[in-house]
Amino acid sequence: MHVLRAPQGDIDLDVGTLRIWEAADDSNDPVLVLKDHASTVIIEFGGEGAWDSAIRSAERLSDAALMYASTLRAAMADARQKDESNT
Repeated sequence: MHVLRAPQGDIDLDVGTLRIWEAADDSNDPVLVLKDHASTVIIEFGGEGAWDSAIRSAERLSDAALMYASTLRAAMADARQKDESNT
């Protein structure tokens, strides 16, 4: 697994209970809502800056989520293999 140094998080989301909605805020601007058992995070485009930059960031978020899912899938396969070899 390739791990980059990242800043410490202010909020931890439990991906096992995570629910995701594409929604709109009070101004009818698009937002992405992430909610787990304890926290809710809203990802929005503040309207400042370039639209292209915001779109690229959303695409990077999507790519990172797919890579994370792949990492989880590999970890699950490793855990299952270890369980099978211990029986």
